[in-house]
Amino acid sequence: MSDQIDRQRKEALRGDDAARVLESPAFQAAMEAMHKQVQDEWLKCPIRDVEGQRLLLQLAKVAQMFQRQLTGMVETGKLAQINLDAERDESVARKLFRRVI
Repeated sequence: MSDQIDRQRKEALRGDDAARVLESPAFQAAMEAMHKQVQDEWLKCPIRDVEGQRLLLQLAKVAQMFQRQLTGMVETGKLAQINLDAERDESVARKLFRRVI
């Protein structure tokens, strides 16, 4: 049981960290710039350069996969936090007070 709670705590912390990354203006600007650069390069890519187009598509998909991984960590962290809250042996009033603060 303790290992499960430790794992849930780690998942909750990882989710909080991932949420801070996703909400970071620097991260958002970097991802936006990456998507724009990939799109610009794709538009400049000659029609006959199938390999170049494929590489740009792969780059765009990797960027999307990275964002989905972070979003998944946030959601997993939220679920872990809900499970941790349910496991705590405290009154309803105490749980509510802890959430407010």
